[in-house]
Amino acid sequence: MSRALGLLLPATLLVAATLPLGSVTISPVSVHLAYGQKSASLNVRNTRLEPMSVQMRIYRWTQVGEEDVLSPTSDIILSPPMATIASGTTQTLRLLMRPSPASAARQERHYRILLDEIPSAAARPGQLNFALRSSIPLFATTEKPVAPHLEWRAVRGENKTVILTGTNTGLAYDRVVTLAATLPDGTTLNAAPRAMNPYILPGSQRQWVVRETVVGDTIHLAVVTIKGRSDQSLPIGQ
Repeated sequence: MSRALGLLLPATLLVAATLPLGSVTISPVSVHLAYGQKSASLNVRNTRLEPMSVQMRIYRWTQVGEEDVLSPTSDIILSPPMATIASGTTQTLRLLMRPSPASAARQERHYRILLDEIPSAAARPGQLNFALRSSIPLFATTEKPVAPHLEWRAVRGENKTVILTGTNTGLAYDRVVTLAATLPDGTTLNAAPRAMNPYILPGSQRQWVVRETVVGDTIHLAVVTIKGRSDQSLPIGQ
């Protein structure tokens, strides 16, 4: 059984060394397991003035269209799966990788660690309890270095708008940091992402929509990712 990812952290938060979420601070904000590495750790600090209980789970992460899909996995063991963290203290989450199949040497693998706060049953008068969820990406790399390769195309949408699609035809993930679209005369366009998650996994794609009316048959695209920058002029297809 698969489940769609309920909440992804904004791109601006995923570049920090630690991630403050009001009641917890998580470090690091993404986990990388080198090929052959068997374990890693994640630190969760309770910054509120009272204890908090959390549940931790890990899922295999894939992308279908604009959706991030999480599937149950036994590839990695999390310990502990649940914990109560006292005020001002840190809980260390241990991650243990099970023996990997032979294909893991050539294929990058992607996971999401979900950390859910368990709301207290005893709410104070006038206090509203809600569940906090954070999602931390985990990447298991290959034996030999692999790289992403983003290919971009532009097509007409409705009312002369333009849909920009980035497809990752490489073997490693990438993450779009900024995307700027302009016309040949230098006019800046507002390109809005269709998905909150800026990662593009191998074999997957992400789309940005220019909702302004675009006249002409070309558009210039400047894309900055964690792997570098690319500039290109794209013909606008139908």
